[in-house]
Amino acid sequence: MSEKSPLKIKAYTKKYGKYRGVDNVSFELKRGEVFGFLGPNGAGKSTTIRTILNFISPSDGSIEVFGMDSVKDDVAIKHYVGYLAGDIALYESMTGRQILKYLTALGKKTDWKYVEELADKLQASLDRPISSLSKGNKQKIGLIQAFMHKPDLLILDEPTSGLDPLMKQVFYDMVLDMKKQGKTVFVSSHDLAEVQKICDKAAFIREGKMVSIEDLGSAKGINLRRYVVTFEKHIKADSFRNIKGVTKVEADGSRLTVTVQGNVALFIAELAKHHPIDLDEQETSLEDVFMHYYMTEEEK
Repeated sequence: MSEKSPLKIKAYTKKYGKYRGVDNVSFELKRGEVFGFLGPNGAGKSTTIRTILNFISPSDGSIEVFGMDSVKDDVAIKHYVGYLAGDIALYESMTGRQILKYLTALGKKTDWKYVEELADKLQASLDRPISSLSKGNKQKIGLIQAFMHKPDLLILDEPTSGLDPLMKQVFYDMVLDMKKQGKTVFVSSHDLAEVQKICDKAAFIREGKMVSIEDLGSAKGINLRRYVVTFEKHIKADSFRNIKGVTKVEADGSRLTVTVQGNVALFIAELAKHHPIDLDEQETSLEDVFMHYYMTEEEK
């Protein structure tokens, strides 16, 4: 397998007439990385994935998988990719096992011992007709077909949809096992807790535009802080609202709650002028970051 990047997207744009579904998106994955692609429904996540796999063509820009062009080399690329669609559709009259055998006959190199291990872990029903399965059990079959040939790149669109908490943990273990083997995983999701558990990095997309890419293993990567400050007397919030880096200020009598993005030096300097009696830095989660990025300019 090539040592080139598992996935490299450069200035990718997808237009639907005058409407831009995805606008000028760029990012690159490293080998052995679990990469989250975060955004609400309609943000452009599934459109991007479909373009990576050449189900639809980019209007502009380029997408490479292991150095191969997503359009020119789309057949060759699929030998190295495992894919789970967000709106997975399976042959209703077949059993799970029949579907897996059918896909194997199309060219997948299936590790059947591994399939049985996954089915056991996921408590998947391989010998019942798909039509008789619940949404969660259909999702398990979808996960097995994506993982069964141990691909170098896994592309998973909302992979835990319909799974109960126990099965979600099994899925997380499956992903981390692939990571240990040097495989790369691209996970599209709107589940922030899920991304926190398994991803090394996360890209935020909003209305088709890339907002930010964050290193989830580093507090500096997130770099969003919330402080609760207590004063002896009532404090006015106005003197803090226009400080560079301060994105939100809430006043409650003698207490202020201030959210700071980036360098805190200017905020601390202003704070010292007002002689606070207590300062508490609250823990920020990925959800805090997510909400920060998805706030409208008016809300900020």
